Amino acid sequence: MLNERLKNLRLAKGLTLKQVGDAFGISKASVSGWESGKSNPDHKKLEQLALLFDTSVEYLVTGVIASLNSSSPILPVAFRSWTAIGEGSKKNSDTRRVMPLHCSPGKNSFATRYPGSQELDWQYSGIPAGSILIVDPDHVPGPQDTVLVQSTSGKILLAKFDKTPENKSMLILADSCEYTPIEVSSVKIIGVALEWQLSGKIK
Repeated sequence: MLNERLKNLRLAKGLTLKQVGDAFGISKASVSGWESGKSNPDHKKLEQLALLFDTSVEYLVTGVIASLNSSSPILPVAFRSWTAIGEGSKKNSDTRRVMPLHCSPGKNSFATRYPGSQELDWQYSGIPAGSILIVDPDHVPGPQDTVLVQSTSGKILLAKFDKTPENKSMLILADSCEYTPIEVSSVKIIGVALEWQLSGKIK
């Protein structure tokens, strides 16, 4: 549904109702009306929303994503549980799929649900617990990318990829309130989180 796609895209971009309203010179109540399905944006606003959310009008209206490089639509990616990622098996017994909202995942991409930090008094503010992540193992991480890593103990964690002042690659552990720097060579990088969906659906 159009209203659900608008809400998911706004949340994935980290925008508030007011911020979207300000971009159009309308109230946040008007944007809320779109997201609740009580009203619909006109065609001109749909074009502006597509630009704001880095997607297409076609996707907003139909839910079909056209690939940027070809006319073939982007297909849903396989879902893997957080614990299955840590097991290291490339075989996936889960037949469920997740539709990306605003990224073009690679052929080895998968979706997973982020359970949140294991520290009871801490949650990473960048991606809320319970969000669905679209992860691409073949994407080369760059500064400020969120990556899934596997520690030497086998735990799957979130980290931010960064560079030191000496231009050396490093990771900042995002699942800890200490934001601990860790050496890239000390963990296995599972893949880059291309997008997250707060209320994403698994089908």
